[in-house]
Amino acid sequence: MTVENEGKKYDLIASAYAEIRNSFATEQQYLDLLMNYLKPNSHILDIGCGSGFPIASYLLQHEFQITGIDGSKELLKIAKIKYPPMKTVCGDIRTLELNEKFDAVVEWWCLFHIPQQDHEKMILRFANWLKPNGILEFTTGDQEYEGKNSNMLNQELSFYSLDPKQYEKYLHNAGFKILLCESDQDQHLVWIAKYEP
Repeated sequence: MTVENEGKKYDLIASAYAEIRNSFATEQQYLDLLMNYLKPNSHILDIGCGSGFPIASYLLQHEFQITGIDGSKELLKIAKIKYPPMKTVCGDIRTLELNEKFDAVVEWWCLFHIPQQDHEKMILRFANWLKPNGILEFTTGDQEYEGKNSNMLNQELSFYSLDPKQYEKYLHNAGFKILLCESDQDQHLVWIAKYEP
């Protein structure tokens, strides 16, 4: 069963969401770690980029090329106004096609809107979007989880995660070497992996 793209739900709350997504939580320290692995002017794919803040905007400040993907047309409109150098693509990350490879892929607070049965597929898609020796930085929950809540501006959203051991298996099978996996906040893990096909 294909679950509808959650980005369409963000269309309904785009302006308010962009206003509250106005500061770093723990992202900056991990983006700094990511940049240590990259050459100047590297091309980074930001998955679930939203309005472009804080991740794409921070990477643009450091003179990286950014392509952002999001399922919300309204959030991407905001991103294009605020960050004109950023290339944007609207679509469902499970199905959209990209015709280039990237030096790094960043996914933060996006995979958890994708149903569990698609997470292995997404790890393979991340690999397919990377150049050899490219770097993947992504986030997951710290345990298997599936549920819904309306904590985000009273908009009901779905949330999913697998057991971390499953992600380790999927990364290994896709050709990744895990460089880091640690908890940055309650029930949330940050992963950094190098693609070594």
